[in-house]
Amino acid sequence: MSTPAAGRLAHWLARLEQLDPSKIELGLERVTQVLPRLDLKQPRLTLTIAGTNGKGTCAQMLSHLLVANGLRVGRYTSPHLQHFNERVAIDDVAADDDALVAAFERIDAARGHVHLTYFEFTTLAALVIFATRQVDVQVLEVGLGGRLDAVNAVEPDGCLLTNIALDHQRWLGDTLELIGAEKAAVFRRETPAIVATPAPPESVLATARGVGANLLVRDKHFRANVSGDGASWRWQGVARAIDGLPWMDAAQTANAAGVLTLLEAVGQLSGLDDATCRAAAVFRPAGRIERIASSPAIVLDVCHNEDSVMRLAQWLEHSAVLPQSRTIVFGAMRDKAIAEMLAPLAPYATRWVAVAAPGGRAMPSDALAQQISAMSGAAALAAGSPWQGMQHARRVTPEAGEIIVAGSFPVVGAIRSRL
Repeated sequence: MSTPAAGRLAHWLARLEQLDPSKIELGLERVTQVLPRLDLKQPRLTLTIAGTNGKGTCAQMLSHLLVANGLRVGRYTSPHLQHFNERVAIDDVAADDDALVAAFERIDAARGHVHLTYFEFTTLAALVIFATRQVDVQVLEVGLGGRLDAVNAVEPDGCLLTNIALDHQRWLGDTLELIGAEKAAVFRRETPAIVATPAPPESVLATARGVGANLLVRDKHFRANVSGDGASWRWQGVARAIDGLPWMDAAQTANAAGVLTLLEAVGQLSGLDDATCRAAAVFRPAGRIERIASSPAIVLDVCHNEDSVMRLAQWLEHSAVLPQSRTIVFGAMRDKAIAEMLAPLAPYATRWVAVAAPGGRAMPSDALAQQISAMSGAAALAAGSPWQGMQHARRVTPEAGEIIVAGSFPVVGAIRSRL
């Protein structure tokens, strides 16, 4: 009797995780050796998304709009929130277990003696599935950096750079200029390179000039202007404008403006009406300031670095919930700047629960609780698991209050899967 697909995929994922998921091996040598052996027919359009934050949001927004334009779209993002299959999607539907297993088996047969990392196996699996399903467009999210990320082995027809902030300094450098150069390395000659932030590091501009990319920078080549009443905004592209886009926050506006500009630059905006673009502009993936109706209310937010924590803090600043009615359940990886991530959230809650997701990269909950107490002056409970932390938060938070679940993907995903 054959093993069910779900069991075979679990076996494969366990095997990949034994490649040491805590170890990051950047470099294109391995992928560029294996990719030609797969003999994949490339889709007519490849769009690559790099940046520090907002990549997943932009990838899904792009996918939604391209599907609305009548195209078959493959979308590759990472990491996943709840299920591995989320990483690879066709027309916004996650790949099934059989497709992933078949892709892994094909890669394993083709690689020979070439060692591939977890992320490289996954990236190649996405490309295999997209070629097998004959997608028209593939939207690829860079995992870490850009220059040496496995996604950069694929030649793009257009690129979007969301923003540049401090993160993964161990691998990318400890300044915005160094990080910017790494991420902008996805740009290509005579190819649209959209920069969604109005003041990128000089290294981003220099990289674009160096390769001869068709650079489009926000506030210089395209704009996102808020209306007088602050309730909407106007996107002004190179040849088209869209009014009445719903206002959400600065980060979401930047994401949507970058996506619309990339679509215009690669000739995929003309088939979309204004109403469709307005609807897509407010899209957020699961786990990004996601409010769940409950008593008390629950807000889930994957904020895994200082920049994304600041965005959550800005959202909390405009909330009507008082700090004494709010509990924050927080967990992060041990290689993050924990104190810098905690400080912006300190004014917005009087109760904290420290949690740790399974795996060797997480900051232990007891050590995290100590840092929270030292930073905020408030007592912090160290929970045995993310879900135990959530249960405690429900017990101590007023029914009219709010629970914020924030931090790493594994923490938010573990809690979301049980809500």
